[in-house]
Amino acid sequence: MTWSFATVMAQGLLVEEPVDPQKQQALISGALPIAGIFLLVLGIALFVLWKSMNKQMRKIDTSLPAGRDDREQAMDRELTEEAVARGEAQEAQSDETPPDKPGTSGH
Repeated sequence: MTWSFATVMAQGLLVEEPVDPQKQQALISGALPIAGIFLLVLGIALFVLWKSMNKQMRKIDTSLPAGRDDREQAMDRELTEEAVARGEAQEAQSDETPPDKPGTSGH
């Protein structure tokens, strides 16, 4: 036998209790200082992490030799520039050659 939410609600198994506004207000008022302290601690931790990261970034030596990834990126840039130059040369060459006459094969 399968039970659906509608079936359970129809049988009254899930009865929602009325919410007392005073209890709800007390719960919210009691949680506010805890939430404030949590946000304060979170802000302090974020500030400390930010300062630590800045300190570590200042330690990086920019005069280090190129690594394997840097060499690969330089090679990729060079190959891309060569391909662009070849494409421009082919485009300029195709612009200079007159189009074939209609009905000829061009051979």
